[in-house]
Amino acid sequence: MRLCRGDDRRWHAAWQAHVWDYCRVDADRQYLKTLSAPGLRVITPPESDKVAKFPNKWKGYYAYYAAALKEADWLIKCDDDIVFLSNIDALLRYARTDGGRHHLYYPSIVNNDVAASFQAADGVIDDPEYVVRLLPSRPEGKYSRSPVSDWFNCTACAEYILGRFLAEPSRFFTGCVHEWTLPARVPINLFLMRGAAVRTHFGQYQNEAFVDEPYLTALLTERTRMPSAMVTDAVAVHFSFAFQHVPKPAELLAQFRMLARNTRLHEQLSRAYGDRQPNRSCRSAAPLALLRQARNRKRVKGDVSTSSEL
Repeated sequence: MRLCRGDDRRWHAAWQAHVWDYCRVDADRQYLKTLSAPGLRVITPPESDKVAKFPNKWKGYYAYYAAALKEADWLIKCDDDIVFLSNIDALLRYARTDGGRHHLYYPSIVNNDVAASFQAADGVIDDPEYVVRLLPSRPEGKYSRSPVSDWFNCTACAEYILGRFLAEPSRFFTGCVHEWTLPARVPINLFLMRGAAVRTHFGQYQNEAFVDEPYLTALLTERTRMPSAMVTDAVAVHFSFAFQHVPKPAELLAQFRMLARNTRLHEQLSRAYGDRQPNRSCRSAAPLALLRQARNRKRVKGDVSTSSEL
């Protein structure tokens, strides 16, 4: 978790990194005690979070930032299974100059179904087996909204997209800004949010009986009618969902560890894509021929829509 101080002209250096101790294994908790870096803090959740049940988990986390952030601050929520991150400056710069027009800001996330819908639109994904159509999320009981596809439990999807990134990381930096107003459930592997919006929505979440991910994405998009944006010259790699049983995970993690530590690669990506003007006119959906075979085609009734409907 990173907080960027918006009231400091040196905002690039004025940040704090928070690591939340939601560990379920004592060895992980002991590891957190070894972490030390300027601006880094390990936070112990309140007792209420330790005993909270579905759908009220992590309320203490959200309450903390609702109180701690100033309106001009920026918050990056980042999961612990993000294994590669590049050009985050491009995302921050876009958001800071955006005038608060968007609800949430995302990088292009590798292994995320909503991001995959735009990666297909940009030509990064061209195999119809892994094309996803962006859809509104349906109610799923009283406390949730359904995912837009079955990607979260698709091992082959993870293997495909992670392998494609490892083979050619640069292909994911497409220079586009995609936006949407559909109330879709977006996996919140990593997002950026204005301090003013955090104070409002994280604070109100204390009174909601709703799962956090669909609340922050589908439900709030429906309520606020504000679009969200994905800035594809910033890229994050999400390793896996719980039900994606990636084969040989230790070997795969080792590959991403080497890539993440590849200073030359980061410098190349920054020079090539870090400062270019974002394109807001990119197509918003994959070609119709691919959409007709999209992964989520059987999850909804009716014909596949054209890109003009998205």
